[in-house]
Amino acid sequence: MKCWRALLPRATSLSIAGLALAALSLPGCASSTVRPGSEGVTTRQTMTVAGIPRTYLLHIPAHYDTIRRAPLVIVLHGHGESADNFEKYTGMSDKADLEGFIAVYPQALGDPSDWHTAIDGPSKRDDIAFVRNIINLLERKYRIDTRRIYAAGHSNGGIMTYRLASTLSDKIAAIGVTAGSIGMIDDHGDTVRYAPPAHPVSVIHFHGLEDADVPYHGGAESDGPDNIVSVRNTVSFWLTADHCPTTAASRTVSADRNVIVDSYTPCAKGTAVTLYTIIDGTHRWPGDDVPWYTFPGRDDSDISATDVMWDFFAAHPRVN
Repeated sequence: MKCWRALLPRATSLSIAGLALAALSLPGCASSTVRPGSEGVTTRQTMTVAGIPRTYLLHIPAHYDTIRRAPLVIVLHGHGESADNFEKYTGMSDKADLEGFIAVYPQALGDPSDWHTAIDGPSKRDDIAFVRNIINLLERKYRIDTRRIYAAGHSNGGIMTYRLASTLSDKIAAIGVTAGSIGMIDDHGDTVRYAPPAHPVSVIHFHGLEDADVPYHGGAESDGPDNIVSVRNTVSFWLTADHCPTTAASRTVSADRNVIVDSYTPCAKGTAVTLYTIIDGTHRWPGDDVPWYTFPGRDDSDISATDVMWDFFAAHPRVN
């Protein structure tokens, strides 16, 4: 009953169905309603991982039911950002309402916030355990389609998404990354990157040629000492991991010649690797239209990473 009482002050603005859905999405009654409405409900959830309190946003689509299994999409924000902003920035919850999947937005720790990608040394925080615990909890509380669990991330969150794919390939079917990398080059010139996944994972990667923060061709960041592995080498890693051909099966160029799409198929167990190169793209999530977000400028590539990612995810469930 505590869950219901917590929601009663908002009862006048929620339908009975919406109120029931909001209560349903409060595991352990440990959350507060963030954005209720006719388009679905987003709540803030908490859990403890390795003795550290962690939070995440959970979006249950408006038409979620307990009969049909729903896909799950995990969305990771970038360095210095928040789950709240990233939900708005990507529009992934709006997409979830249209397509019927559950979206979850974990919050990184630190000030500024940052995912422990494990490329830059050990840490007391265990972000892999955090995400795995979220997946396990949601599998228990909701009817999750375990063949259709996906992850998406931007920048530092994109690098972390690659780590999830490397480590949790028993759970994750496909990933989408914008402005990320598979690793870094250390002071000795050696490449530090993740181990190949135990199971093939489909990958779609978006990157702007004018990205100065995570350079397309690799090298030093604009605001830090790290040397980033190039997009070419990142894609090559996944072509090897997924046993794909090294030459793209198809290349598509947009009418304005601003977007080049390279698709690598066939790969192991029905997986695929796809690269979107945005000629005038910067360090942004393609298709965003949020002027207050951290990164300057606006993406004008006429594509939506959110829409394209979901179509890619829907076409690539995990094959046992």
